[in-house]
Amino acid sequence: MGRRLRNHLLAPLRLTVLSDDQCRRCGVTSINEERIEFARRFVRGRLLDVGCGRNRLVEGYPQFGIGVDVFDWRAGALILKDTSRLPFLDRSFDTITILAALNHIPNRDAVLTDVRRVLRDNGRVVLTMITPALSTIGHRVLWWYGEDWARGMADGEVFGFTPRQVNALMHDAGFTLERHTRFLYRLNHLYVFRKRRDADERA
Repeated sequence: MGRRLRNHLLAPLRLTVLSDDQCRRCGVTSINEERIEFARRFVRGRLLDVGCGRNRLVEGYPQFGIGVDVFDWRAGALILKDTSRLPFLDRSFDTITILAALNHIPNRDAVLTDVRRVLRDNGRVVLTMITPALSTIGHRVLWWYGEDWARGMADGEVFGFTPRQVNALMHDAGFTLERHTRFLYRLNHLYVFRKRRDADERA
């Protein structure tokens, strides 16, 4: 039986209660792995992964990539006290990813401002996010293996964002939406943003 068929047959379990390790033992793709695989299609050039967690995106990326996080998952990431103060030169990266993490960043406006600083002018921000309703059910009821169960939820963290909220946050930070698509049985959202030139003119 092929992996794709197993993924479909075991979809109810891998979308709810199976951890990454349990999915691996069952020969199926976990929702975390599927998110990373889908996002990787949109990554180009020098990569920075903000809120990288266990650093899986960078581990499988063939070009230069670095993951940063404020929580140490012992996965080779650069651990920072505050990701709004990224220790990189202006315009250092071609792609910056924030996968399932923006809602877990309390000072997200400041972080997005610094993300814009270190992104090259023709670079892209690739972001994934689920909606508040799905996130609340998942994190509070189903995903016992999730990272927020291990480290807790800080003040300012929320359970997901709607597409309208994501677009508003990114617009206010000086980005414009280039692409929005749904994946993982249309339950998850992927966004690709570019820098807005009018934001440079106002700066």
